[in-house]
Amino acid sequence: MCLSFGPGGPRPTFYRAAACGFVVPSRSTCLSFGSGGPRPSALCRSDPSAGPLLQGPFYRDAAGGFAVLAVPTRGCGRPHSSALCINAPSTGALVLRGIGGPRRTTLAVVRGSCACIVGCLARDMTADCRRDSNGRHVGTAQAPQAPHTPTRIWAQFIMKKEVVPRWNLSVKVLRGKFRYSHDYLSESDLYVTLRLPTASARTLRTRCIPNNNKPQWNETFHFRVHGQVKNILELNVYDQDILQDDLCTSILFDISNLTLGQKETKVFITDDKTKDELWVEFEITESSEEPGQYLSNGVLVAAPLSTLEVKLDKEPPTDGQDLVLSLKGAYKEDHIISPSKKMCLLQTLRYYINRDLETEIGFRTHSSNSVEEDGEKGPDQASVTVTPFTPKTELTLSLPVAEHNVNLHLKTTDSSEKELNVRLDFDISEAEKAFLMKRKEVASRALKRALNLNTDPDPSRVPTVAVVCSGGGTRAMTCTLGSLRGLQKLGLLDTVSYITAVSGSTWAVSSLYGDPGWSGKKMDEGMLSVQKELSKSMSGLFSPRLLRYYSSELEQRETEGHPVSLIDMWGLFLEQLIFGKKNASTLSDQQRAVSEGQNPLPIYTAVNTKEDASGSMVAEWCEFTPFEVGFPKYGGFIPAENFGSEYYLGHLIKKLPETPISFLLGTWSSIFSLNLTQLWRTMTGVMPSWTPWLGEQVSSIERDHKPSALDTLRVSPEAVVLSSFMNSRPVISKAFNFLRGFFLHNCYSEHSTFTTWKDTHLDAFPNKLTPVDSRLGLVDSGFAINAGFPPVLRSHRRADVILSLNYSWESDQFKVLKQTQQYCADHQVPFPKIDFNKVASELQREVYVFEDEDNPEAPIVLHFPLTNVSFRQYKTPGVRRRGEKELKEGDVDVSTHASPYVTKNLTYAPQDFQRLTDLTSYNILNNRDIITRALQKALHRKRPDQQPASPASPASPASSTSTVWTRIVTGITSLL
Repeated sequence: MCLSFGPGGPRPTFYRAAACGFVVPSRSTCLSFGSGGPRPSALCRSDPSAGPLLQGPFYRDAAGGFAVLAVPTRGCGRPHSSALCINAPSTGALVLRGIGGPRRTTLAVVRGSCACIVGCLARDMTADCRRDSNGRHVGTAQAPQAPHTPTRIWAQFIMKKEVVPRWNLSVKVLRGKFRYSHDYLSESDLYVTLRLPTASARTLRTRCIPNNNKPQWNETFHFRVHGQVKNILELNVYDQDILQDDLCTSILFDISNLTLGQKETKVFITDDKTKDELWVEFEITESSEEPGQYLSNGVLVAAPLSTLEVKLDKEPPTDGQDLVLSLKGAYKEDHIISPSKKMCLLQTLRYYINRDLETEIGFRTHSSNSVEEDGEKGPDQASVTVTPFTPKTELTLSLPVAEHNVNLHLKTTDSSEKELNVRLDFDISEAEKAFLMKRKEVASRALKRALNLNTDPDPSRVPTVAVVCSGGGTRAMTCTLGSLRGLQKLGLLDTVSYITAVSGSTWAVSSLYGDPGWSGKKMDEGMLSVQKELSKSMSGLFSPRLLRYYSSELEQRETEGHPVSLIDMWGLFLEQLIFGKKNASTLSDQQRAVSEGQNPLPIYTAVNTKEDASGSMVAEWCEFTPFEVGFPKYGGFIPAENFGSEYYLGHLIKKLPETPISFLLGTWSSIFSLNLTQLWRTMTGVMPSWTPWLGEQVSSIERDHKPSALDTLRVSPEAVVLSSFMNSRPVISKAFNFLRGFFLHNCYSEHSTFTTWKDTHLDAFPNKLTPVDSRLGLVDSGFAINAGFPPVLRSHRRADVILSLNYSWESDQFKVLKQTQQYCADHQVPFPKIDFNKVASELQREVYVFEDEDNPEAPIVLHFPLTNVSFRQYKTPGVRRRGEKELKEGDVDVSTHASPYVTKNLTYAPQDFQRLTDLTSYNILNNRDIITRALQKALHRKRPDQQPASPASPASPASSTSTVWTRIVTGITSLL
């Protein structure tokens, strides 16, 4: 029972689906498109004698990257209106839902480049798509083995490769009309630069027309672009000056707004007041080249990795200076040729490249900049443009150096590694799924005891419980230990699957996970050790012996190849503060603590900092677990032991030794990574009055009407130099960027992790997002949200119950909830709707319960603020304090500036440590009933039986070179 297709599309003959008794004739396929490209709403296959045979909507899997077509089939039972929903976690599970009763459904399956239609699937039948011995793609179906097979059908369906059409883009800069001169004594000297980083590593420019506010350029530039990539052309208008050219305005244009095969002239208004104009003519045509294959998760796109080997025929004359051979856009752009080190002529210089990029190669002196800002070469530069390479290119280029020519022999080779070393997926890892299966067994037994149930709950129905800890230095560390001890005493710690940590709470969690069985032991003994370390003198942490140790460790780290900053020094300081000795353990070592599900999975957090056009910080959450490190926003993850190693285009280029946990502590709690504006606010208590004038002014000058296309934006610089200075972070943790080299998918903006609907938000500027950076700039997550909510709100984790432990020193103890609520609103994540005005009017409590009765997808949040309510009168729940000594022990100050727990205090007296841990333990113990009621409710409340989905691989704009089946595939993957 199959319908077969060859590699070039539908074969001339369609095969009979024997189970139904129908034959689909050839040349009877019709495809319905919506506006803006191939967005099929129905597939019709007509039987001339009986009318439409198949009709119905497409559905696509948002997680696994494969596509299905679910339709009612004549002759296979009554047509039904219920949808067939498909979901595939990264395990490769294919889940079929909505197949009710005796009804049968026709299923079209896409597996990689294999495409088949499997007809008349009955309930619980499995489907697959394979290549037979003759090379044909054949779809098969199999009946269930038992009459009561579950309605989920499991198969391995993963499609990571996308066929990428190639287009030729022609951009002709025609003319401009500017009423305002940027020069005082004459008209402007204007030129235009063009930058399309997804097609060329070079910055192109027109000639400069002097003393003319109505320049006529009429210069044409050509680009070779890829259809599945978000191609944003940057047009920058400059006024040439003697010292430094002035940027007048920038236009950002999404080329997916163009229509294939049509020549279009755009008039960009560069100033609304003066109505200045820039006239540009565009034409995009199909390329005669074969479509390429890129790997993608629907947000990131990876081009194939190639190696370029360069040999010199002779040693270039250097006059005693070092020369740099630079290849724009390559990994390791620069190779230094030093006369002090005699260079063997047989030596091969190796670059890692995306061979689809146009680039340039050239010599420059070591002291000169590689490229001037306006795109011109410096006085000591000699380079030549190199068009995109073929899979096996061998050529010779001649470059002038001084008064001589040096021949470069170039050879490209495609990488033999076809699989990426970066996991492109929005699901959790296989290792985490295996952990969860074991952990849910532990949680099931714990819930039986805690809720006095007769039997262990089904592990698949056990609610996911997360403890979310806040930042707050030593206070946060101490409170985290106290609260976890309270949960342990209640027997509820084993119900927890995740613990997320920010800043100071990472100190506590990392100290616990040095012991693989910590949650099964009484925590008091370990807390005594921490208490001893935190009571030592601060001056001892800067003794000559430790200063020599810090210096030695930093030198060793630099020798290993890691970037080194003052944050690494801070991490070594924290190592001595917390552990009192060298701690050589690593993040991946903590896998032993979760290998059997014996402890909750720790999730440490940091944020990668970027700045939007207004100068505001944009925080991209980075997760650190014992299994992986990655960015959920982009769906890019690497093994924990490889964090800090060098990656390019998704491939591991150079493996560096794993970063010890001590240096990670510095990154996770880098409180010194303030920019100058934040430092001003910290010292004065107010934001600078001139802050609103910093940054750039962004205006949308043309709205898009095509799916996934971005608006045309105009960016006018406003105090850019001052903004850059005030928003820079002099002290920041640097690590090699494992997302380097990826492009953004043409439909990345459709994913909820991006907020492109805000014109000034960085997400609307794909050319500035993290994949373009060579290094990550990671800081304390507290600069974004001082509690680790985002990791457990991911759709594939989505906690049912969240215990929010807030230890911040904010006067507003609900600030983290307000920030989280806004984060969830921006990213369409279910979260309780909290009336904070109502909460503020109530008496202070030890715990607040927030839930959304109308939305079972939203978690139940139990928020524990840092407060001392009944602990003053009760030393344990129900036991009042007696005598002056006990009353004094209950008088724990957690609110005034005289408190020993203010953030600046990193060490505590033993009695202060004990009181704070007793307070936070008590607040948990005293609210046992509230916690258990929330667990009971989460266990029994009905939630939709769903598997969270991640973004599919969306489709690109229409390409006339596509076959009918290619159009079907791209249409299917672009839905939703």
